[in-house]
Amino acid sequence: MDNIVLENISPRYFTPKNITQSEIWNRDIVFSKGDKRLIIAPSGSGKSTLATAMLGMHFQYEGSIKYGQQPVQKLHLEEIVDNRKQGVSLLFQDVRLIKDLSISENILLRVFNKDRKPFIPVMEEYASRLGIEDLLNKKAENCSYGERQRSAIVRSLINPTNFLIYDECFSHLDLENKKIAFSLINEVSQSSGSSVLFFELNEFPFEHDYKILHL
Repeated sequence: MDNIVLENISPRYFTPKNITQSEIWNRDIVFSKGDKRLIIAPSGSGKSTLATAMLGMHFQYEGSIKYGQQPVQKLHLEEIVDNRKQGVSLLFQDVRLIKDLSISENILLRVFNKDRKPFIPVMEEYASRLGIEDLLNKKAENCSYGERQRSAIVRSLINPTNFLIYDECFSHLDLENKKIAFSLINEVSQSSGSSVLFFELNEFPFEHDYKILHL
């Protein structure tokens, strides 16, 4: 998957605030592999609606979302799920770790049915970068929200998709940890050629070169 195309889409059952000023709703947008975007999306703008629609979780919108030339609405469920392995992934705002699994077990779920051994040193390196290396054997339910956010970021990067979507993934991190996590995401995505789409309530409080779009 080299592109995600939004063709004149808008939510079906509600009208987002400031929809007429949006740079995404009711417009034609192409996100290409390798793009870096910061989508500023205040409360009530339909941020999570758009993020989950791009993942293929629902079709509650007018217009069309395409993976390349394929409308997502016309794909079979198996094809949508298969696209989540290498095509597009979403780090949900609530992180969605399985609470009774360890942090390492949660992270390695992203490897799917591949041999896990080559991924373990990578996981350990990323966990060390984010300061959670001592949590890898700890159950997710016993970690703080900020620790779980950092763990979910590692999970998103262990086997990166072509499109990495993040929904307020730094919300419970202090400024220094935000910078470290952003740097790791940027570094891994550049290495893998992945596109990164950050959905945030506000501009990042640090310097970056991502193109900004207002939802």
